[in-house]
Amino acid sequence: MDIEMLGLLAWIIPIFFTFSLSLLFFTTKNKGFKSRINELRQKLGKLLFDILLISHFLLWLVPFHGLLILVGLILPSQILDKKQRNSWSLNSKPRTFFIGMWLVLILICALIPISTPGNPNEWEDPIIIDDQRVSFWPASSQNVWLLDRNLDSPAVVTVLHQRIPGTFCPWLADYSTSLFVETLHIDESRLEETAIRLGLDPDDFRLKKIDSESKHTYKNSEGTVDISLMVSKRQIITDFPFENTVVGELITAYQVDWGGELWVITVTQIGNSNSNDPWAEEIILEWLEFRTNSN
Repeated sequence: MDIEMLGLLAWIIPIFFTFSLSLLFFTTKNKGFKSRINELRQKLGKLLFDILLISHFLLWLVPFHGLLILVGLILPSQILDKKQRNSWSLNSKPRTFFIGMWLVLILICALIPISTPGNPNEWEDPIIIDDQRVSFWPASSQNVWLLDRNLDSPAVVTVLHQRIPGTFCPWLADYSTSLFVETLHIDESRLEETAIRLGLDPDDFRLKKIDSESKHTYKNSEGTVDISLMVSKRQIITDFPFENTVVGELITAYQVDWGGELWVITVTQIGNSNSNDPWAEEIILEWLEFRTNSN
């Protein structure tokens, strides 16, 4: 099953089972289907019922992280509207069940499998396959390569595939993910991986953000790849043997597809920070060309 179909499955399951179970538990069983829908709509409240259904369809159109945006729209409508607040005391069970089941199933569906990171022939075999350090939830798969060839410096390449919970639209999802990574300092774990693989103590190194363009266009000479990716850059700094010595750079690029699968490639370049390839174009273009040819 391809990526888009898995994303569609993650979208269908929450609304289908929430709607079906709510009809089963909270409507009169000897009524017709249309009458039971109207009964459920009355118990949930027409505003809440309509907003939830519309919101679920909008998950394919809402940018950033769709679920967070829509929860921010649903909750105020129930809190600010006095009529909605009063009606909760009369129908708290079906409303709580409907909203709770919908949210829980959306989060559970983030466990639906994602694709496995592949690699160009130039990279040879990964040194780590299906890295066990990645999160169990949401569904994730990560491979790591050590590239020691005719580059300016040796590089450790990490490719992560991950499902973004409750997100099916790729618009600006790369930006919000990049912001999330920076806020929680997730790049530090990739630096730690690089240090360990090179036989170094990860505690001797730290990252410093490089002020640069947030997007970079990767374009090959054949014209088969021409794409602008969200990119973040960090300097790798150590105080040994001299304080604030720059010993490399960490470049992370983000790409999100329809259906909510995130692809992250992190290139950790060890050596001269004034590289002739400051955006790791050689490596990232190989990865993008491989992805293009695999589709």
